[in-house]
Amino acid sequence: MSVKYLIKGKLYDPILFGDEDEDWVGDEENPTCGDCGVHVGEKHLDMCDIERCPACGLQFISCDCGIKYELEEKDMKDLDKYIKKQEYYNKEKYKNTQRILKEIAEYKANSRKSKNKKYDSEM
Repeated sequence: MSVKYLIKGKLYDPILFGDEDEDWVGDEENPTCGDCGVHVGEKHLDMCDIERCPACGLQFISCDCGIKYELEEKDMKDLDKYIKKQEYYNKEKYKNTQRILKEIAEYKANSRKSKNKKYDSEM
């Protein structure tokens, strides 16, 4: 069964264990992934920290490529639907991230103001 990753509207082949940069490959005595245990040439298991993103090359589970879908051949007939769904969720994720960053900035600004008021009253 061949799978593809849908990332930012494009299809990518998964980076198999052993195809990563040298830093990520297990040693010769133990040629299995140090996180998910797959063998050289196999696809990493879900949520493996060693798997690399085929779109950006960074850690798959934590890169900033947005929502990713693992699609099988049977899913390809609905590819356009997955792309639209992915676009929607990536926009929502971006909006939520922007909202959270704004809330953090406001919190920090309010914390500085209240800290300054405390110091002003001590003078």
